Amino acid sequence: MFLFGFRKFIAPGVIKFFYYIGLVALIFGGLGIVIYAITDANNLGAARAGQLVAGAVIGVPIMILMLRFTAEMWLVLFEMNDRLGDIRDKR
Repeated sequence: MFLFGFRKFIAPGVIKFFYYIGLVALIFGGLGIVIYAITDANNLGAARAGQLVAGAVIGVPIMILMLRFTAEMWLVLFEMNDRLGDIRDKR
């Protein structure tokens, strides 16, 4: 009766799954940018390659924090719904 009983939400698990997928994508994307900048530094120029590396090193952690914040906000919404249901049931 998992699909027909709405006693427990599946959305928190889905949110966590997409958080981990996004985390892996951000890490591999950042590593890809760094590797591209280092291997193609001759064509890009040293200044542009350095900008790409610095942007990846600074940008990826910021994006990870933003992703985490967004996932936590969605989880808080579902937790609030659970708590409100508990309060309603106590009446």
